[in-house]
Amino acid sequence: MKSWLITALLVTQSALAQSYPVAKKINQTEVRFGTVIEDPYKWMENASDPDLWSWIDEQKSYTSSFLDSNLSDELAARVLEIRKMQKEQNVVTGKASPSRSPRLPLPWSDESLRSMGVNENRFIKWDRVLDLSHKSNKVLSSVDENQTINESSDYQLKSQAVHGGDLRRVIVSQKSDNKVVDILLVKFYTFIGWSEDGKSFYYISDLDERIGGGRPALFRHTVGEIQSEDQLLLTGKTPTSDLTIHEVGKRFFAELDGTIGTLQISTGKLTNRLPIQGEIVEMSDTPETHAIIRSFENANYGELHKLRLRDGARSIFLREQEFVVESSRKLGDKGTLIIGLQDASHVAGILTPAGNLEMIKELKDGTISFESVNEGIIKLSFETYSEPKKVYSYNLETKELKLLASQKFPIEVEAEKIFYTASNGQKASIWVLRKKGTTLSSTTPTILYGYGGFKVSITPFFGMYESLSWIEKGGAFAVVTLPGSLDYGQSWYELAQVGGRIHSWDSFALAGKELIKRGQTSKDHLGMMGASNGGTLVAGTLQRHSDTFKAAVPIVGVMDLLNFTLFTAGKYWTDDYGRPFTEDGFRGIFPLSPYHNIDRRDYPATMVMTAEFDDRVVPMHSYKYLARLQEFNTSNAPILLYNKEWGGHARGSGSDRESSRFVAAFYTFFAQQLGL
Repeated sequence: MKSWLITALLVTQSALAQSYPVAKKINQTEVRFGTVIEDPYKWMENASDPDLWSWIDEQKSYTSSFLDSNLSDELAARVLEIRKMQKEQNVVTGKASPSRSPRLPLPWSDESLRSMGVNENRFIKWDRVLDLSHKSNKVLSSVDENQTINESSDYQLKSQAVHGGDLRRVIVSQKSDNKVVDILLVKFYTFIGWSEDGKSFYYISDLDERIGGGRPALFRHTVGEIQSEDQLLLTGKTPTSDLTIHEVGKRFFAELDGTIGTLQISTGKLTNRLPIQGEIVEMSDTPETHAIIRSFENANYGELHKLRLRDGARSIFLREQEFVVESSRKLGDKGTLIIGLQDASHVAGILTPAGNLEMIKELKDGTISFESVNEGIIKLSFETYSEPKKVYSYNLETKELKLLASQKFPIEVEAEKIFYTASNGQKASIWVLRKKGTTLSSTTPTILYGYGGFKVSITPFFGMYESLSWIEKGGAFAVVTLPGSLDYGQSWYELAQVGGRIHSWDSFALAGKELIKRGQTSKDHLGMMGASNGGTLVAGTLQRHSDTFKAAVPIVGVMDLLNFTLFTAGKYWTDDYGRPFTEDGFRGIFPLSPYHNIDRRDYPATMVMTAEFDDRVVPMHSYKYLARLQEFNTSNAPILLYNKEWGGHARGSGSDRESSRFVAAFYTFFAQQLGL
C-alpha cells in the first residue's frame, strides 16, 4: 500500500473521532401556501455575520485535517503543469489560425464555458452583438475574460470578469500613455461601444445594482463622470417572444426576451416589432439585415428560419435534420457552416447556396469550432476526449480536409462511448475516459460527471476539469449525457424542467449503475461530481440515490430552491427551476430542494465546494446545505466544506495557486475515498 494512502487512512480515522464545528441554529419558520418551512440556517445568508466566518474558518481547519497534504500538493503542482502545457499547445494551434473571422456561436459553445461546465448566462439568449462603431461586422463577446473593446479617438476600453463571475470591470485608459482615467462595474452586460462623440460610450447592464429593477438596461456613460449619474436610455421590458428595434442616435438597439443587444442596419426601413418564436443564432447584413432563428416549435431537433428585419418576412433556412441544430455561420456566397449535436458530440456540414447539406464526415465524436474563412477555405478546430485540439482547413470547392496543426500531450487517453437507459427510457451516452492501456474493473476509482439542465450539452474536451491529473494516476472519468441538455432535442431538455428535474437526477444514478453492471467500477469505488447546476445535480442525486455512490462533490450548486430567485442571477433560472413564490411553482420545487429535503440517514462521504466571491450562485447555498448535511448524517463518512478564498464561480477563478489547489482538493478527496 502506498505510504500516502496509509497516512490518509490514519488521518481519516483520527478525524472521525472529532465532532463537526457547530453551526448555530436560529429557529425560523415560514408558512408558504399553507406549508410550514423550517430554515434554521437562514442566518447564513448574511455574508457579513462574524459567526459565519468563524464557522467557515473552523470548517477550513476541519477539512484540512482530512485531506492528505502530500497528495494535494502533488496534484496541485500537476494541475499547474497541465495548464502550462495547455497554454503552450494553444500557441501551436493558434499559429495555424492566427486571426478569427467574426462568429456567432451559441453561448454554451464557448470553450471557456464548456470547460467550466456552467451556463447560467443562458438568459442572455443573444450574447453576441454587432459593433456599430465601424462598418466591419466585428462581434463582441460578453464572456471573454480580458476583452479589449473598440477604441475612440482618445480612449480605449478593456473589460475584465471579476472573480470569473457575472460582475465585470470596465477600465478606460488614454491611448497616448495608457493612463487609467475611469473604471466602471457592470453586471450581465451584453454590449459596450463608443458613441459618436468619442467621449462617451453605451453599455448594457443589469438594473439590480443600480436602481433595484432586476432587468437589463442601456446606459450612456461619459468618461470621468460618476457612474450613478449615467443616462438611462432603455429598459428591458417583460420578456416576450418578439424582437423590438429601438433607434438611439445613429445606433439601433434590439430587445429580445427582456435582453438588449445592438444591430448594424445597412439599408431599408425596419419593422419595429418582430415575432421571433425561437432563438437568434446568427445575424447578417448582407445582402440586407436578417436573423437566423433556431426554432423548436414544430421540430424536436430544431429548424433554422431566416427572418428579414426590414419587413419581418420569414422562410425556412434549414429543415429538421437527424441531429440537433446548434449554430450556423455564413461563409460569404459559398454557403453556410452548420454545426449540430448528435449523441454528445458535434457534427458539421456545409449548406450550399442550392440548399443541399454536405456533411464533413471525417470529423466525428468530438467538438467542432469555426475559426476563420478566407477565399473559400474555412478553418475548423476539432478535439475529442482522447485527442487534443487539431486545426483543419476545409476547401469548399474540392471538399478536401487538411490537417494544419495538432496539439500533443505526454498523457495518452482512451475514450469509450457506451450507452445507458435514462429514466424516461431514452438511450443516452456515457463517455468513459482512462489512461491508455488501463483495464477497467470493479476496483477502478471512477468519477461520474454531469450537468443536466439549461440546455447545456457537454461535448468532448481533452483534459476537461484537469482530469488528466486523475486519469494518469489510474482513475477513470465518466461524462454523462443527461435530460436537461439538448443532445436529443427540445423534449430531452423539457423533460428535466422544474419538477421533472428528478429525471436528470435519476438518470445520473442509472448511468452509475450501468458502469457497475458492466464491471467497470463498483459502488465502493464510484464517486460523482458536478458544478453549478451540476452541483445541484449531485445534491439531488445524493438525496434520491445515496446508496449508489461512495463519495460526492457538489461544486457551487444551487441548494435552496425555495429562495434562489432572491439572490444575484437567480431570477433568470425560473425556466429550469420553477417559480417558488407562485403556488404551482412552490408545489413543484419544494419536494426537490436539496437543502430542505435532507433527512436523518447515512450519507456517503461528501465535500461541498464553493467560493467566497461567487456572485452567480452565492455561497450561502453551500453553507446552509453543508450545515444541515453535517447535522443529519448518521454515517461515519466525512461531510466537509471547501471554501475557495478570493475566488468566484469558475473553478479557474482566483490566483493560479488557489484555483489549482481547488481542483487538487476534489481529486485528493476522491483518491482517499475511492481508493486510488
